[in-house]
Amino acid sequence: MSWYEINIKTSEAAIDAVTNLLYGYGATGVMINNPNDEDFTNQELGKWDYYDPQNLKLDFEGVLITGYFDDCNIEEVAINLKESIDNLTDFNIPIGLNEVTHKAIYASDWENEWKKYFKPFRLGNHIVIKPSWETFETKDEDLVIEIDPGNAFGSGTHETTSMCIEMIEKYMKPSDTVIDVGCGSGILAIAAGKLGAKEVIAVDIDENAVLTARENLKLNGLEEISDVRHGDLIKVVPEKAELVVANIIADIIVKFSDDVESIMKADALFVSSGLILDKVDWVIEELMKRQFEIVEVMKKGEWAVVVSRKVKG
Repeated sequence: MSWYEINIKTSEAAIDAVTNLLYGYGATGVMINNPNDEDFTNQELGKWDYYDPQNLKLDFEGVLITGYFDDCNIEEVAINLKESIDNLTDFNIPIGLNEVTHKAIYASDWENEWKKYFKPFRLGNHIVIKPSWETFETKDEDLVIEIDPGNAFGSGTHETTSMCIEMIEKYMKPSDTVIDVGCGSGILAIAAGKLGAKEVIAVDIDENAVLTARENLKLNGLEEISDVRHGDLIKVVPEKAELVVANIIADIIVKFSDDVESIMKADALFVSSGLILDKVDWVIEELMKRQFEIVEVMKKGEWAVVVSRKVKG
């Protein structure tokens, strides 16, 4: 069997869109090299065995995204992928250089190369994200999330994921039911469970993500309080929750906000993320049109999270 990687030089704002395109073209895994990520640049020297700085030096402004592929016509995939990334400008997403290259690799490299970039790190006050293959010495107050992202989005290193976890830690109460829409790897559902949620419901339209999320919730000992479902947004979720989290993209958040009230209890909070800064004001405006009160807006890098509450009446 032949294995390939496609390397894309693009912008930080295009990370989510390019990642989704890679999976859409059949990538079996994705690695993101972002030297501007706060998780890499704000660490105190010597505090973490977190990363090899040599791995994060790029010869251009932006990020390098690598997609891994098995048997395919890699030349055709690379050409079509570059065209699709070019089209992202129609949605006001800056794409940077959009330089797309590809090469053949050995299977052992493909399976393990990306793992060397993913080391334990902290989020919020008590959360520690730990890859399932790493060891880590914890403190008494640490809540450790073990994660193997597989093909699913969500390792915790991206700003959208980390901000969602911070908002869950800030606003969730131990008695809450939490619904994670577009759960990816299940990392947000796991965070809610580790922080004491009574029940966690996670849903994703991608069957691979559902399988990955189930495995990760089991890995963290949360299978008894969690339910992972395959389906389109809230169509498979008749329950109501005190906290609904959706880390998707701005356009889907706005569309989803028409229906999200149906899965929210009285005074429930809606944590929406995956929002590039250029679209935050638009999302806030659309939420307010639908009678949502804006509770908090948090920004990190090129991204934002909006916490809102449905106004009564």
